[in-house]
Amino acid sequence: MLVGKFVLAYVPLCQEKEYYLACACEEIYAPPSAYISLFGLTVQASFLRGVLDNIGIEPQVERIGKYKSAGDQLARRTISEENCEMLTALLDNIYTNWLDKVSSAKGKRREDIEKLINEGVYQVDKLKEEGLISNIIYDDEIIAMLKERLGVKSDKDLPMVDYRKYSQVRKWTVGISGGKELIAIIRASGSISRVESQLSVSNSGIIAEKFVEKIRNVRESKKFKAAIIRIDSPGGDALASDLMWREIRLLAASKPVIASMSDVAASGGYYMAMGADAIVAESLTLTGSIGVVTGKFNLGKLYEKIGFNKEIISRGKYAELLAAEQRPFRPDEAELFAKSAQHAYKQFRDKAALSRSMAVEKMEEVAQGRVWTGNDAASRGLVDAIGGLSRAITIAKMKANISQDNQVTLVEITRPIPSLPEILLGVGNSLVGADKTVKELLQTLTFSEGVQARMDGIMFQKFEEYPFGNPILSIIKDFLTSL
Repeated sequence: MLVGKFVLAYVPLCQEKEYYLACACEEIYAPPSAYISLFGLTVQASFLRGVLDNIGIEPQVERIGKYKSAGDQLARRTISEENCEMLTALLDNIYTNWLDKVSSAKGKRREDIEKLINEGVYQVDKLKEEGLISNIIYDDEIIAMLKERLGVKSDKDLPMVDYRKYSQVRKWTVGISGGKELIAIIRASGSISRVESQLSVSNSGIIAEKFVEKIRNVRESKKFKAAIIRIDSPGGDALASDLMWREIRLLAASKPVIASMSDVAASGGYYMAMGADAIVAESLTLTGSIGVVTGKFNLGKLYEKIGFNKEIISRGKYAELLAAEQRPFRPDEAELFAKSAQHAYKQFRDKAALSRSMAVEKMEEVAQGRVWTGNDAASRGLVDAIGGLSRAITIAKMKANISQDNQVTLVEITRPIPSLPEILLGVGNSLVGADKTVKELLQTLTFSEGVQARMDGIMFQKFEEYPFGNPILSIIKDFLTSL
């Protein structure tokens, strides 16, 4: 809410997300023909095992942590009991928050809002009747109303500032510059990779080797008094996450470092945050998911369908462990593969316990791949404080011995980047190199080159279209189309 200014919302399309945002405004308006659908929230988990079986792909998945659902969409046909428990808890938290915030903003009882939702709201008249919007008017009528309020003559244009120009407002006007002390802001958005892949679009996702370089520059610079790592990531490559964790720890040894979690900071995203002095999350940030998943695809039946064959000559008992995608694991290979995944999980869990000053046994209770909301993570010791970037700045100033009354200047070290890399550049119309193409595309999507500290691509419909849904359907479609 802007202090000293009136704020209104105009919602020609009004679902749960739009109405939630609009409730932050003093007044809400909608046109008579507005698309209204306040029906409730859902969470979905997709399963592709049946599709993969039909085209001859067998996923061999090793996941550590009973709640670690990343990989389930490939290995299972139905939701697991543990995943159902976790998703139900997340949905309950989000739905309860929605009801609480809406009822509080509109001066209603929570029970009344829930009763209204259960009736199914699709008419704008119903919103006005229940006092959930201020009036039903068109946008030109809003302009006329604003002119009258602001004393602008009806034949004059209303001074307007579009979002692009508004977003370029000078930093000092919102109190994030003008101070002598500098705080670095380092953004980490998207899936985590160790190096830039040929399948990745430039500047997409978190590339560990590039991120480490930024961290080192901040550590070596004497001008920065503190740093804030702004994380919005579902995770990714476990090795890359660990390398970045190490650099963040080294940075924290020289100056205060605060992890500020955005929409999601889970698995590898949480791994990164563990290196900071303090972790700040929003109340509904999806975080935790301390677990790992890894695996390979047995493409033998697919190769048989398309008439492709591959023979391997090897030396060493386990030389074909990852190379032989045309057959399943042998029993001894499967045992070694499982031990490797368990080792990676223990490293993740033990480092989480160390960073949170928690006994390993206690950490195990909240780990096991379970995803928590920010509030639940805070109550379980995984997060230090609830709040956004401003809260992180306050904590950074305190730890850097900067008076809260003094302004600081925030310096963006990295520009915001897309949260989901466009990893699919298309499958060619030729079968030349088909084994490499299929293997690389599928493994880039799910397992990459090694163990993954990654959160499942669940989707919260109605409230938020979650941006990390599994794109393997596009792979399958494009590949079959190219045959």
